[in-house]
Amino acid sequence: MKRLNLSRRQTLGMTSALLMWAAAPAALAQRTGDIEVTRAQALPSIPGARNGGGFLTLVNHGKQDDKIVSAASPVCGHVELHTMSMENNIMRMREVGDIPVPAGKTLRMQPGSGYHLMFMDLKAPLKEGERVPVTVKFAHGGQMELQLKVEPRDKIAGDAPMPGKAMHGGMH
Repeated sequence: MKRLNLSRRQTLGMTSALLMWAAAPAALAQRTGDIEVTRAQALPSIPGARNGGGFLTLVNHGKQDDKIVSAASPVCGHVELHTMSMENNIMRMREVGDIPVPAGKTLRMQPGSGYHLMFMDLKAPLKEGERVPVTVKFAHGGQMELQLKVEPRDKIAGDAPMPGKAMHGGMH
């Protein structure tokens, strides 16, 4: 076996690269079955709020429709699946039984429109920079363990959709 002779600088550089590579999966897309989650974010808590919002971008690469049927997180009492709509200039949120992820489509959850995860009875405020562990269960695609990054609203809503496929809070 041939031995490598590396300088201290080279060794530190390689070690840093390996550590960044090892940490990368938390930031990269995750997949279970045909469902891929390319973004997983949550909003920081508003002072005094007992609930919080989580937002995902999901891609269904399969030929079969799927849906989120439940979610859970240790940061709150329970997680509800919600939709939001505007009716007569009033924002209305309501719990739904599932969130559809149609075959061959992308579902993009964003604050202020469409579907989202609602963290009910938070045990502590969600703070910017933290990660929120969430288990999402799909009807056909199994379940996925996610880490939602807590980011400000403009970082979540301001993320540009893929060209030609913009449809906020909906499917495209």
